[in-house]
Amino acid sequence: MICNLLNKKIAFKFINFVKLPLFLAGGKKDSSKRSHGSFSRKTRYAVAIVIAAMVLISFFVAISSSISQLQRCLGIDYVPLAPQNGGSGLVVSGQPVNSSVWLGIAANAWAYFQPGIGVDAKTGLPYASGTNFEAFTAWDLGVYIQAILDAQRLGVVSEGGSWSSSVRLEKVMSFLENRPLNPKTGFPYWYYDATNGQDYHAMSDKATGVVDGADTGRLFVALNNLRNYNSSFTPEIDNIVYNQSDYASLLSGVEKDAASNNVYSYYIDSGFASFWPEVSGVPNEVMNNLGETQNVTTYGVSLPNTALTSEPLLCAIFELNNSNTELSSLTHQVYLAHKAYYAATGKHVAFSEGNSLTSQYLYEWIVAPNGETWKITNTANSYVNVNPIIYTKVTYSFLALYNSTFAQNLVVYLQSMLPNPTANGYCDGANSSGQIIPGTGCNTNGLILDAALYALHNNS
Repeated sequence: MICNLLNKKIAFKFINFVKLPLFLAGGKKDSSKRSHGSFSRKTRYAVAIVIAAMVLISFFVAISSSISQLQRCLGIDYVPLAPQNGGSGLVVSGQPVNSSVWLGIAANAWAYFQPGIGVDAKTGLPYASGTNFEAFTAWDLGVYIQAILDAQRLGVVSEGGSWSSSVRLEKVMSFLENRPLNPKTGFPYWYYDATNGQDYHAMSDKATGVVDGADTGRLFVALNNLRNYNSSFTPEIDNIVYNQSDYASLLSGVEKDAASNNVYSYYIDSGFASFWPEVSGVPNEVMNNLGETQNVTTYGVSLPNTALTSEPLLCAIFELNNSNTELSSLTHQVYLAHKAYYAATGKHVAFSEGNSLTSQYLYEWIVAPNGETWKITNTANSYVNVNPIIYTKVTYSFLALYNSTFAQNLVVYLQSMLPNPTANGYCDGANSSGQIIPGTGCNTNGLILDAALYALHNNS
């Protein structure tokens, strides 16, 4: 019914748009002499063109005003917005980054999570890196759950239809409750195939432990946020966490982290602490240890001398819903280090972890494990000498957190190199030579949704 009404409404406006200028321009030849003071034929055509343009604008405004109804009728649950600067993004130098811009950024990021792009159209499970890699870990699944929650709060996902937020979450929860487990360990496989929900042997067979604790902790963060947002999921979540596998056996490793000063430990252990009160104090112990760690200085900015990169800090500050002042302070120091790096070298960087221009997955360290600064390693913990990737998720996160001229210019600089994100979401990043990481991924677009939600709730 709504579709029919909208189609008629739009068609009516379009027909009148076509007819009006033809009438004004004199659609039929008039052989009679023009009276004194009437318009010449050139004038009438000029007027017709102007009015046609005005009506055309009104026509598209009318379409825009009806788009929310139209998208529901078509089963589409996001509306990508056109870039304001004619490039790949909505942020423009010297112009305020207001709520409208952030909603546009969120809509672009949510475009990744559409069926057939970043989510399997049959199973509803996420792809880690779009159709280039149709498998996922518990970490990736946690990112997707959090992305759905963010999108719901931001209003960029539909409330009804086959791909509403509730339907998406039900598909994910159904998978978690019924996923096949590794019979040798009793724990989930490392990777699952998003197209069928089964073990993805090509990667799972490379696992070196019984379960990936980091990926599990990240999933627990998202599951805790889900039950806090919608308590009706609590029984299912509790069953998955407490009864499906012996996750409690991992708590001894979490307890040992009380002596750690690793930022990843802070974020991951917070997931476990959400479900087991006996380790609830560990994340704060980790943060206290970070505060007591000897400092290293880079371009005049002091940072703790421990392995330090942006990813876990940004995930923690956006997703843990706490007001840990030490976490906020450390994140700000990392931002200032990026700013100081640019001031000293004239080169933009946005260090994190992620895909690269080769098959290698990279970790960009502001402070490396050996205490050096601005170093890059691969998954084999070997240092690599490459042009650093400016990770998209970090640039938008800095903009959301600090809304500064430097952060805005960093986003604009990267936008100038990236493809338009409205169809497939934001790609992972590019280096300063303009070489772009091919494809898009869930970690990038999930963190950008985090950032957009934070910006809208915290920045006036």
